[in-house]
Amino acid sequence: MNRTEIIKSNLLNQFPEIIHGMSTKPGGSNLPPFYNNLSYKVGDNENTVSSNRHKFFSSLNIDEKNLAVPKQVHSLNVRIIETPGSYPETDALITNKKNLFLSVSIADCYPVLIYDKSKHIIAAVHSGWRGTQKVILTHTLNKMFEQFECFPDDLFIFIGPGISKNNFEVGEEVALLFEEKYRHSKNGKYFIDLRENLADQLSFFHIPAGNIEFNPMCSFDETDYLHSYRRDKENSGRMLAVIGMPG
Repeated sequence: MNRTEIIKSNLLNQFPEIIHGMSTKPGGSNLPPFYNNLSYKVGDNENTVSSNRHKFFSSLNIDEKNLAVPKQVHSLNVRIIETPGSYPETDALITNKKNLFLSVSIADCYPVLIYDKSKHIIAAVHSGWRGTQKVILTHTLNKMFEQFECFPDDLFIFIGPGISKNNFEVGEEVALLFEEKYRHSKNGKYFIDLRENLADQLSFFHIPAGNIEFNPMCSFDETDYLHSYRRDKENSGRMLAVIGMPG
C-alpha cells in the first residue's frame, strides 16, 4: 500500500482539470498527540495547525482563500455554492464554479469526492455513521441530478478511508437504525458496515462500478498513518479531503 503524505485517487487522477487530495497523519508536525492535524477545533496549537494546512494546500497548489468549509453537524444538509467561505450546519457541498475548492474534515467518517466529467461539477460529502444512516450521499446525488441534470455514466466517485466494519462497534440502539444487511454481531457485540451502505447508495443510482473507487484502508487500523477519533478520542487530529477545478 502506498504511504504518500497525501492520498489521491487513481480514478480522479485521470482528470487533469481537477485537483484533489486527502491529508494523512504524516506530512506536517510530527509532535504528539495531534501530529499533522488540520483542524482548529481539537485543542491543537493554532500556529501548528496553520503550518500544517499551509503545507497541505501548497502541495496541491490551492490558495486557502478559495476554500469552502462546511461546519459539519452529521446532518442531511447539502448546499450548492458559488463562493468560498464557511457554511454552517452543512455536510455536503456542490459547485460548478472554477477556483472553488470544497473540503470535508474526517477522522473515521468517510469522505466522498465526486466529479461530473461532462458538466464539470464537483461535490464533497462528509458521511459519518449518522450521515450514512440518513443517506446523505443519496441526497447529494439527488441534488446533482435535479439541479444539474447529471448522468450516472459521467460521475466519477472516490470514497476515502474510514472506519471498517471490524472496528466500528456500536450499541444495539445504533445498530437497529441500520438495515440488517449492514449489521454484524460477534460475541454479543454489534458492528456496522458503513462502506457497504455507501456502495449500495451508489448502486441505487446505477453508477458504473468502473466509476467508483474505494480506498481500502481502515482509519482505526492505520495507527501511524491516519487519524481516528474512535481510536485516539480527545488526542485525535483531523484530516481534510479536498476537490476543486482550478480557474
